[in-house]
Amino acid sequence: MNNYVNQNKWIKKVEENLKLRGRSEKTFINYKSALVRFFNYYSEETNIKKLKEEDIINFLNNEYIKPNRSKYTYNVAIAAIRLLYLVCFNITLNKVLLPSSKLTKRIPAFLPREKFIKIINEETNLKHKCWLILSFCSGLRVDEVSRVKVEDINSKEHKLKVLGKGNKERYTILPDVTIRLLRLYCLQNNIRSGYLFPGINNKEVINSKTIINYFSVIKYNYHLDYNISFHSLRHAFATYYLANGGSLLALQSMLGHTNLNTTTIYLHLAQNFNELAGIKYV
Repeated sequence: MNNYVNQNKWIKKVEENLKLRGRSEKTFINYKSALVRFFNYYSEETNIKKLKEEDIINFLNNEYIKPNRSKYTYNVAIAAIRLLYLVCFNITLNKVLLPSSKLTKRIPAFLPREKFIKIINEETNLKHKCWLILSFCSGLRVDEVSRVKVEDINSKEHKLKVLGKGNKERYTILPDVTIRLLRLYCLQNNIRSGYLFPGINNKEVINSKTIINYFSVIKYNYHLDYNISFHSLRHAFATYYLANGGSLLALQSMLGHTNLNTTTIYLHLAQNFNELAGIKYV
């Protein structure tokens, strides 16, 4: 069997299944990348359908374990391969033989308030200011920033409707400073409806990579720590919200976390050990 002839058909079936599950385009892109690596590992004559768990283990060892790829990348590959065999061949792979890797939970890096204020005050591009403030003051992911619409903004109630992972809608807070910047941006660009940040070449929405690339320049210009990213602005929002007495449950809702345990990581960041009663520092 020529798997190069069939792989596009198989990938298409995986994509259709992911859409039925309500998974995002980004998820499909990650799955597709893993599956292309899987197909390219084998010769043209290999019958993919007849591969056993032992064969797939060899692939994973050579392509993920030995090169020391991240656990997250490995887990995406495992999930993609399992789904491939299930939807294309009606084969359920043994999860004991092909387990997912337990991810290490690390305290997320966040951008300090003072550094953020310096960056946004020195930023001259109003669109860029809006990108930064939407993440830092409302907790949006980069994909969510790119998809904000005028109709999502409720300035009277100071809230913003967000289309998050899995196309799940939620609301988050919208401070006065953000409302002022967004209003000014819309006036300057004559934007009255639809996406706030339309894409180039007649695409209706900006590519989130454009925002990520912009922040890479910021990171370089301000000599930010290597583990700081655009997502660190969202971490900062969560941290400062809790540090100022915000509700953990409210934060979970605003961030769009399904599991409260995901939100509790910010409790560690929000603690102020200088204000603990009964402890004297010598």
